[in-house]
Amino acid sequence: MADPAFLFSTLRELAKAIREHRVSPTEVVEATLARIERLNPALNAFIRVSDTALEAARAAEDSLRRGNHASLLGVPISVKDLILTRGMPTTAGSKTFGPGLKSRRDAPVIALLRRAGAIIIGKTNLHEVALGVTSVNEHFGPVRNPWAPDRVAGGSSGGSSVAVAAALGYGSIGTDTRGSIRIPAACCGVVGLKPTYGLVSVDDVIPLSPSLDHVGPITRSVEDAAVLLGALVRRRNASERYLKAVDTPSARLRVGLSEFHLRDLDGAVGKSVQEAIEELRRQGHVLSHVSMPELEGSLAASGVITGTEAVEYHDTRLKEHPEGFGPNVRSRLEKGYAWSGVDYVRAQAKRREVTAAYEGVFRSVDCLVGATLPAVAPKIVDQQVYIDGVAVNTVEAFVRFNAPQNMAGLPALSIPCGRSPAGLPIGLQLIAAAGRDDIVLAVGAEFQRETDWHHPIALRSDT
Repeated sequence: MADPAFLFSTLRELAKAIREHRVSPTEVVEATLARIERLNPALNAFIRVSDTALEAARAAEDSLRRGNHASLLGVPISVKDLILTRGMPTTAGSKTFGPGLKSRRDAPVIALLRRAGAIIIGKTNLHEVALGVTSVNEHFGPVRNPWAPDRVAGGSSGGSSVAVAAALGYGSIGTDTRGSIRIPAACCGVVGLKPTYGLVSVDDVIPLSPSLDHVGPITRSVEDAAVLLGALVRRRNASERYLKAVDTPSARLRVGLSEFHLRDLDGAVGKSVQEAIEELRRQGHVLSHVSMPELEGSLAASGVITGTEAVEYHDTRLKEHPEGFGPNVRSRLEKGYAWSGVDYVRAQAKRREVTAAYEGVFRSVDCLVGATLPAVAPKIVDQQVYIDGVAVNTVEAFVRFNAPQNMAGLPALSIPCGRSPAGLPIGLQLIAAAGRDDIVLAVGAEFQRETDWHHPIALRSDT
């Protein structure tokens, strides 16, 4: 059995240890499966755990002996149960697909992970059909935050973020339509990257809103996010570009403090975010305040686009087998029928306005910074979040800082930047122009070299 310390290594550290024969894929997978068996009943991060992972680990060892030094060789990675995976049915966290969709082939992102040598350790729990921000699943039970099991994990990629935070693997692949990678990453104290729209394939991923959907990595460190993103991108030299971004001290950049993303924060969140901003200043970045009034209304417009596209995809199942959906998610889906073609066209016009506003801002700054969420993870039993004691609708609170970036298709990175007085993680969000994923990775990696909020020290006591 592998030294338990390896369970808390970064993905990059582990991959290097495997290449140097300091630990074997079989040892790592055995230790990971044992930890999942012990902790998953309490955390509920996984819907399905692979029954072929050990076989894949032995194959990775054979490949290593033959000289294969692929970037993820032997590294256990989980994937959100929204992504079609050969040998593991895909439920989308719902009963509407019966026992799950079976596929004879992997989605492109899964195929790329396997090509890089990764071992798919299991399929993670989520908010049903990705339509929610808490991952309180009406069929498979709530995903529980490892920092406080009575709290939500965030969503919809909640199981993926918990799997990473609790060391039930070394990275995970999530999806993000209005914040569904960054929201749970912030709630669970891990790194979540929504790449530029179209950079990572969404083929064979059950859609929520195809024009807003993204696929991206959830990891313990920004370096690991760069490694995973490099494996998921088919473009030539992509991996080298992202690794160079995180390995090279970032140049002095023009960082915009986005007024929209710093508004109406809970006191504890505001304090941590402000301290993070001061750290960026100490690192030599040139900070300036940025106002984008065009972002007002983006929350509502993204809701129209998501609701309309989601109900179109699920229309037949909603009408013929409505019982397949949980009552809450079914009700949210059916609200999509109320939107008209005029509403949808106007929402798309708002989208163009938001995109143009960002394009204008990025002519004068290299990166924007703000909060990922205005408050920490609420309790599972609550129906709202509290911002300085005032109750606010959870969806609106958690989506408002995240939806605009999906509207514009921009790379956005959530990184841990502090903890509340109760010890709950707080996230900082970095945003760059389309195609400049390397900038958010560079700034995030530099921040993590000078801080330790991403180190899972508080979770080590459970080993």
